[in-house]
Amino acid sequence: MRSSNDVDPTTGPDRILLGGPITTMAPSHPTLAAMFAAGDGAMAVRDGRIIGLGRRDEIVATRTRSTEVVDLVGRAAIAGLVEPHTHPDLAAQMGRWVDVSGFTHPSVTGVETALRAAIETTPAGEWIHAFGLDFMLTEGLGVWHRDRLDALAPHHPLVVMIQSMHTVFVNSLALERVGIDESTPQPGHGGHRVIGPDGRLTGQMEEAAATGPFIEVAGVPPEQLDVALREQYRRYADVGITTVGMAGSFTAGRDFGVFERLGARDDTEVGVVAYLRHGPALSGRTRPGRVNDGFTIAGVKLWYDGSPYTGSMLLDEAYLESDLCCCTLGIAPDTVGRANFEPDELIDILTRLRDARWQVMTHAQGDRACREMMELYARVLGPTPPPDHRWRLEHCALITADTLADAASLGVSPSFHVDHIRWYGPELADHIIGPERAARLMPVQTSLACGHRPSLHADTPMYPPGPLRLAGTAATRRTRLGTTLGPAERVSVIEALRAVTIDAAWQLGVEESVGSLEVGKVADLTICDRDPAAAGAEDLEHIDVVETWRRGRTVSSG
Repeated sequence: MRSSNDVDPTTGPDRILLGGPITTMAPSHPTLAAMFAAGDGAMAVRDGRIIGLGRRDEIVATRTRSTEVVDLVGRAAIAGLVEPHTHPDLAAQMGRWVDVSGFTHPSVTGVETALRAAIETTPAGEWIHAFGLDFMLTEGLGVWHRDRLDALAPHHPLVVMIQSMHTVFVNSLALERVGIDESTPQPGHGGHRVIGPDGRLTGQMEEAAATGPFIEVAGVPPEQLDVALREQYRRYADVGITTVGMAGSFTAGRDFGVFERLGARDDTEVGVVAYLRHGPALSGRTRPGRVNDGFTIAGVKLWYDGSPYTGSMLLDEAYLESDLCCCTLGIAPDTVGRANFEPDELIDILTRLRDARWQVMTHAQGDRACREMMELYARVLGPTPPPDHRWRLEHCALITADTLADAASLGVSPSFHVDHIRWYGPELADHIIGPERAARLMPVQTSLACGHRPSLHADTPMYPPGPLRLAGTAATRRTRLGTTLGPAERVSVIEALRAVTIDAAWQLGVEESVGSLEVGKVADLTICDRDPAAAGAEDLEHIDVVETWRRGRTVSSG
């Protein structure tokens, strides 16, 4: 064995990792995999990339006097976790709004107390924005509308967004400030301003075309944007995420300057793969491609339907006529949701994106939405789709086996918003879509049977980031109340982990550099208090992330 004195310090490793199980998430020789699982392997890193994987003694022999040796000491490492569908700009902004979420407030008292505190400390006339109103997790919320907000905040324009982000409630002063009244035409593209039986706006705004004017006024000031985004990047890193897919640019992402600046920094916590809205992409001013080590522009995000909690998820059969739907969520009887585009309009957009070689991801939740979107994809991609286009369907709540099979034949892959099962599964089953459809929610196992490489996402800020929690939901199908939805759609622990590592990286088009631990790849990894690959399905959500590396450097220590 060579001593450390024999190794050229200009070629030796900066860091060596050893002393515990290392799950590479890469296809490897069985002997190598067994070695890493037993804790007998080691990994060498130099200049942010993996330069060696193998037997512990062989890797240690390459160290120099300046090499840092990191001993896992009973902990375990796995390839850096990948979140393929999230909104760092929205999360950064909404993290500074009044928190009225069900994750914080189990009862309406807490929500109203938080709002009143903000109203009392905000100068009259200034905007107040709140995020996370949750009719499933917060008890006693009742019905929200313009008059209720007027009573709370008669002297402030007030905007309260629900947890799913597809609906906001606004008061009269907010309507006045943005210049909207009963004579204003509906915005189209799926957007809807609800008008009550008295012909008056209720203050309920549904989908981006209607909610947008009330969100745009709440942008983070440019001088605070870098700081706000770094705060959100740290929240990702704290749960082991090293790469994110930004699914549509919103407030902070319109010019991408802040993302370029952060991506160029050596100490930035996550790499960002960005998907624009279709307007900027079709303008020709931006092209897909790698911008720097921490920022890539990959594709375009489209929204075909909406949310089950707004009644805009597009279904073959109507929502249930329950008190939750009809009275609280405001979903009228016989509602089946709606599409945000006319077919011809979307065909034109998709054709232009295809010709310009953009990757496309499309939000599609309902069974009808997924089927119709696949039919539109098929018309544009044609019988011989462009090679390796990697177009995607996002959320896929009620996608059917037939639609998944059609998607596989076209090379279109699904990303599942799987924690709908965990957080809202009981309400979906009992009050929104019924038990039969709820059992078919997020059919991850069926997608695997069709030959897909699915991914899992939290869609933060809708749900808190946490890939290991998502993997646990996919493996158990357990709701927050301990019930199980659709056990036939459970996946194995390794299948679930692939969906938050290498397969998620593949969907983002960055699998050549991240998603698994292999020589030549970036040294992104997640260190846990125990081995996720050896855990039971029920234990995945309880595994703690204790350290996160990006490009060979520690960016979070739990």
